[in-house]
Amino acid sequence: MTSYIPRAPDFAASIERLKARPWNESIVQAYEQGSIATKPAAPPAASPKPLKASRLVPRQRPRSPNRQASRDRRRRLGGSSALPDTLRHCYTEGQRAVLCIIAGEIKHHGVCDLPIDKIAALAGVCRTTVQTTLHEGRRLFHLKVTERPMRGRKSLTNLVEIISTEWRAWISRAPSDHRPRGSNSVKMASTTKNTERRKEEAFRVTRGDCYQENEPQTRGLAQRRIGNANACTAFRVDQRPKRE
Repeated sequence: MTSYIPRAPDFAASIERLKARPWNESIVQAYEQGSIATKPAAPPAASPKPLKASRLVPRQRPRSPNRQASRDRRRRLGGSSALPDTLRHCYTEGQRAVLCIIAGEIKHHGVCDLPIDKIAALAGVCRTTVQTTLHEGRRLFHLKVTERPMRGRKSLTNLVEIISTEWRAWISRAPSDHRPRGSNSVKMASTTKNTERRKEEAFRVTRGDCYQENEPQTRGLAQRRIGNANACTAFRVDQRPKRE
């Protein structure tokens, strides 16, 4: 027993038209035997035309050549004192690293106009993290981002400013960690060896061994210096007050 299947009116009308169409067995057998040619198949679709080279080069996502160094830099900047304690909990570690770079630029130049890719490279994060940080800072009314579109040309970089009074007072007092401090690296040296070397050179100068025999003028100058030093020492001894 077949169950009744409800049909749409259009579908039922098409079935009735098929039933009313006359059926010719001879034509059907001719199609089956191949005596009546069927309609030829449609030709294959033509291959799509090759795309023309565009003048605009697609953006290449920058990748860090040293991911370990970027990770260490992000952790160092994220744990710095660029933000006051009342604002640090609003951002993640990567976002705090981005804000450290922005705060350092504002401290030294009054405004941050660095491109997004450079901020991301300095903070050790991706450009998406920089964009998310700017949106979050603007939503919390900590930052002011001024866009500079150029009609018909590439837009200029955004201008980022700090509008939080608490944050501005904080960075005016605290040092910035967005750039390395100092100019040259300190070379570790042994103070004991340097002291012994100075003593040895002084002893050689006193004896006159540091001058060769084939330099009589230099040797005589050294002897005169030694004599003057001895004379000064004797004069100082003579000038001492005598005890009665």
